[in-house]
This record gives sequence, structure tokens and C-alpha cells, in this order.
Amino acid sequence: MSWRNSINQPSGVERITNLNNYVSRISIPEESPIDQFYKETRDIISFATPQNINTSSTLGALSSVGVVSCCENYFRQIFSAILGVCSDAQKVAALQTVNMGSVIWHPNSEIARGAFEHTSLAGSENIYKTSEKYLGIKLKSLGLDAIFKEFDKVCEFRHGIVHSNRILAGKNGIKLQLASSEQLTRIEINFSKLQEILAVCQAMIISTNAKLFGVMCERWAKSWRLNPSWDASKEGEAFKQIWLLFHSNIDFNNNLTIEKYSWVKCRNEVKREFNI
Repeated sequence: MSWRNSINQPSGVERITNLNNYVSRISIPEESPIDQFYKETRDIISFATPQNINTSSTLGALSSVGVVSCCENYFRQIFSAILGVCSDAQKVAALQTVNMGSVIWHPNSEIARGAFEHTSLAGSENIYKTSEKYLGIKLKSLGLDAIFKEFDKVCEFRHGIVHSNRILAGKNGIKLQLASSEQLTRIEINFSKLQEILAVCQAMIISTNAKLFGVMCERWAKSWRLNPSWDASKEGEAFKQIWLLFHSNIDFNNNLTIEKYSWVKCRNEVKREFNI
């Protein structure tokens, strides 16, 4: 007998038995990053029903973390894909370093993703810095500041959910300009709040996707053509790569896109605008 055994139950010797059971292999997605974002967030929301959230004090909060994770994944996918097709971005990124672990781990087609694994993308500051550092794109100058500020609010809540079991930290509370209290401040995400968070995140991804598409089309029309490696006979192929990277088949099939363009018609409109 010992007083050391008086505070809690004894523990056994536990371990993770087989790490391989915790992972699975999936094919590299063929759909655009924005469509992957739609599918991933819908999977989360399909389970986070009003009934389920009302019977769990944590489901709404954990679901919101999942939604933010989908946003981070979108940026990693779209940034690495841009690196794969854009000579301007490649020129900027050539000055940066990549962790050797990422090079060893990823299949050849996904190596560029390793450039974006060393930093959190749950917040506008890191997203802005990463976009400029690796792609030469100043997202903040593209009129996205308002929606990114809303995303930052979501990310402040995410920090408390992930690191403090929904207890809001002082730094996050001050950034959100919430009133301080003699009591602890706990984050509460019910169904309506989760829907609001999803709406903010979706608006940010949709807006960013459209703005980045515009930047890439302008580069295709202007700077790419000045490169020694430019092949005018393959301009259509180059544009189609851009189109497939950003085009949402989900929005198109649901009649949510304003213009029902094919990639050829869109290319022709871009050429007309830039007098090519």
C-alpha cells in the first residue's frame, strides 16, 4: 500500500499495436481541389445533423475543426497544383527549400505538396505569406481581405477547440474582441453556428478559387508567352490544364455557375480580353 496510489486508478501498459491499421491508401484525386473541398465538407455536414449535434456537446466543435482542415487541404492542393503548371510560380519557388522528408515520402506527382506541409494554413496571415513566397501571388491584393477576416474568426475558435477542449485562450479571445470574464469561456458550436462557419469557409474557398483562376489566365495570356519554353502550338493544352485545375463540375452540374462555358469558349474569351 502507498499514498501514491490514492489519487486515481492504476493504469496498464498500453501501446499502439499496429500503425498500419491507422492509415489507408487512396488514389490521387482527379477532380479539382474545389470539388474535393465540396465533397469533404459535405461528408462532415452529413453526419453533423441537428439531432446529432443536440445530443453531443462536442460534435459541432469537432465538425468545425474538420471544416477548417478541409480549407487547409484546399490551399495545399491548389498551391502545389499551381506549382506544377505555372512557370512564374516555379521561378519564385526555385528560391525556396523543401523538407527532405516530403521529397522522400510523396509520390513524384505530389512532391510539390511538400512545400506547404511545414506551416499551418489555418489563418489568413500564413496563407498570404505562403502564396506570395511560393507562387508570387499577393492574395491580399485581390479583394479577398473581408472574407479572410471572417475565416480568421473561425480559426481563433478552432485553436481553443483543438488545444484546450473548447476553452477559449486569452490571446484568441482578445483577437475576437470578446469580453473577458472571471469564469472560463467555453466555445459552443450548435447546428446553426456550424452552418455559419461552413458558409464562411465555403465563401472563402469559392472566392479564392475564382481569383486564382483569373491570375493564372492572365499569366497564360501574358508572362508565359515570354518564356523561351513557350510553345504556341500547345497554348490550348496549357489553358486546359488551368481550366481543369479550377473548374467545378459540381457547380456546373448544379447550374450554379453564371456562365456555362466549355474550356474552349473560356479560352477564346480570355484571348479576346487580352488581345491575343
